Amino acid sequence: MVIVYESKTGFTKRYAEMLASKTGFKVFSVKEIEKIDKNEEIIFLGWMKVGKVQGFDKVRKYNVKAVIGSGTGRTAEPDTETVIARNNIGNIPFFYMRGGCLPLKQLKGMDRLMLSFFVKMLKKRKDMDEETEEAIYNIENGFDGIKEENLAPVLEWLRAKA
Repeated sequence: MVIVYESKTGFTKRYAEMLASKTGFKVFSVKEIEKIDKNEEIIFLGWMKVGKVQGFDKVRKYNVKAVIGSGTGRTAEPDTETVIARNNIGNIPFFYMRGGCLPLKQLKGMDRLMLSFFVKMLKKRKDMDEETEEAIYNIENGFDGIKEENLAPVLEWLRAKA
């Protein structure tokens, strides 16, 4: 089994490397996918954007045994069932791990533009709650939610699979 990841700002890559250190599995970026035998079992990690696990379509035709989405929310957004459906994950186990994001000022191009618009939209909400305030703060200031304990469900799944 190997680990393949798609990471834009390094948070998902850190999870891939952390998982590799716990399991002894080799780690590959999606850009290195051609190095992997089509029959090799893969745990795939991708960062999430609007409920889409980035990079998953690039590895779909390989032997993917689990999909891990990494995002800034406390839980998969919009929700786990929607993420599974939106990504056409099917019966492959899906795990969500809270990752992180760079501060808005450090982002560039379309990402900065879209998130700036999103923050403005959130700030106009009449039903402002703690989670919305947290989202605004995290986007504006950055956030690092990478924690070793977030790997626990994946490691439990691997132990049960063995």
